[in-house]
Amino acid sequence: MTLLFIIKLARLAIVIIRSPKKKMPGYTAVFTGKEHGSYSFFNYAFFPNENVNAEIVRHEMSHIAHHHSADILFVELMMIIQWFNPFIYLYKRELQSLHEYMADRDVVATGIDKQNYMMLILQQCTAVDFSNMSNNFSFLLTKKRIKMITQSKKAKGVVIKALLTLPLFALLLFANCQTNGQNKVSAEKATESAVENESRTTIKIGEESYVTFADPMEINLDGKDYTLDINSVKKEKAFKLGDHTVVAKNNNDERNSYTVTVDGKPFDLKYLVNMIFDDSDSSGDEDEVQTGPVDVMPEYPGGTTALFDFISKSVKYPEAAKEKGIEGKVYVQFVIEKDGSLSSFTVLRGVSDELDAEAIRVLKMMPKWKPGMNDGKPVRVQYTIPFYFKLNGAENTLTALSGTKWDGKGEGTKDGTNFVMEMTMDFYNNDDGLFVMKLTAEQNGEKSVVFEHVGLDFKYIYDEKTEGGAIQPKNPDGSDLGEPGQRPYIYKKKGDKIVVEFYDFKEDIGIESITFTKK
Repeated sequence: MTLLFIIKLARLAIVIIRSPKKKMPGYTAVFTGKEHGSYSFFNYAFFPNENVNAEIVRHEMSHIAHHHSADILFVELMMIIQWFNPFIYLYKRELQSLHEYMADRDVVATGIDKQNYMMLILQQCTAVDFSNMSNNFSFLLTKKRIKMITQSKKAKGVVIKALLTLPLFALLLFANCQTNGQNKVSAEKATESAVENESRTTIKIGEESYVTFADPMEINLDGKDYTLDINSVKKEKAFKLGDHTVVAKNNNDERNSYTVTVDGKPFDLKYLVNMIFDDSDSSGDEDEVQTGPVDVMPEYPGGTTALFDFISKSVKYPEAAKEKGIEGKVYVQFVIEKDGSLSSFTVLRGVSDELDAEAIRVLKMMPKWKPGMNDGKPVRVQYTIPFYFKLNGAENTLTALSGTKWDGKGEGTKDGTNFVMEMTMDFYNNDDGLFVMKLTAEQNGEKSVVFEHVGLDFKYIYDEKTEGGAIQPKNPDGSDLGEPGQRPYIYKKKGDKIVVEFYDFKEDIGIESITFTKK
């Protein structure tokens, strides 16, 4: 077993040494030039060539972020010690299965098409298992993985069941349990940082100027916001947004950046909607303002939902702006200091003196944030927040929804797991809105948060006569969510409440409808 272990490591080392390599954000890509599948080992991701599917890269990045290679290495060492024990071989197989489920879950969570991803798995599973020490696509797991993807809400139950088997292996792992526990804590912290970095996209503005921002990309054209998923662009892709054509070109450089043009002209930062981060390399004294991503980003107390709740409750529409009928979006840039206080307020894109001043006034009222961290130390971080100023026109009668917010909560049971879905429904105007969701699961007395602070844009129609209508959520790329025969969601206003029927919630988590109350 020791000899086999050394041979496996040597084979991986030879491939790393002999193959072309390319340094990428968060990992090193190794291009083997052979037609075996993609796999990863610690911070190395192995691909046949540079023309690799984006979902495969995300899959391997998930293995790297979760430190799965450390788990496999630990089990390999235990197999040397416990070579006579049949349970250790079963444990390794189940651990590798769990690794693949976790990686699939992370990829599917980015909003990709599940059918396309399952086809990708089927293509990859025919590849040769190279070393059995790396995390790779496996033929034997394909059926189980596809089942897990199509029933993704059960993933938490799988993890819980796997954890319940740990006492069986306690005696096998007694010599390393304390060290392994410490590794898991550090791995969780590292994973949080890796996920933060993985969820960003970089675009090239000039020859040496880059901007990194939250993914997916959001831009504003002719006063309307659009969402673009450019991470999936392999070479070049054109997006038709209203009367404009936006082209994203993959630069295939070390930064994994994209060049974006609008109607054939270079991308202008005035189009950018979501929070801006300058990704230029920087070094200097510890009081320097960090304009790029840091290890731990600053956070408003209570998270993003609490932040925008504070803004909505604190903003007072200036009377002068009301009289003139002025409305729009104000983008304010500021610095979050090491103690969490806010300073250096700058209006990046304003609407009017009155609205600009109101946005800055609200920011100055905010409590201290959790400061950003680099290498375990607080740092000064530059941040940008959009303020939405929308007047309620005469069309907004008592039954109109434009400019209103609603809170809802639904409970359901699916396959022995109890689910609680908490949602906020925000109707921006007469056409657009936003869902903000949090899903909690409970099984065998153990509660866990499946996801939270997840936002989903939607279009809606409303008939005042029937006091009802339809809501159509949007995917990150702007396409309609759900199958054509099922969408959209149907809703009905009943007094001061709105009841929304969720066809996909009923199937996935056992919740048929959710009743919302006006905030």
